[in-house]
Amino acid sequence: MKSFKTMVLGICLVFTLAACNQAVWYDTKEEAMENGLEDKARGVTVEEYKGETIVLYEYEGALGAASITESEKGYHWYRSVPYHGFDVTEDLPYTTGSFTFETEAGVEVAILYGAIFDPMMDINEVASREELTEVTMLDESDLFYTLLE
Repeated sequence: MKSFKTMVLGICLVFTLAACNQAVWYDTKEEAMENGLEDKARGVTVEEYKGETIVLYEYEGALGAASITESEKGYHWYRSVPYHGFDVTEDLPYTTGSFTFETEAGVEVAILYGAIFDPMMDINEVASREELTEVTMLDESDLFYTLLE
């Protein structure tokens, strides 16, 4: 009886592991993005970084980051980190944060991100204050980011 339970448990484990590894693959990067993005996503920006396709976007006031994996199967949406937002209680012109995420292929991507609260401040002033050469503002959003080397 004990070996029967062990065998059933083993079969269930195999099926569970197989189900967890079922990635959905698409014919194009655009299809992978369309199916991976949340309905309320906006300000979508695509960057090529170290041979990887990185997608950054705003979702409900927070920054989302994902990658698109390419293989012989097609293209796959991969998001390994939570959304990054801010709970600001002070009267700040802007704020920043950073995080690192790993693509499905194992490439680490470091991101400095932030939000501008002062409508009189522009992205070039933020870049200058943060001593950065390039900062990208997400369209239709107060969020900005830069990929760090």
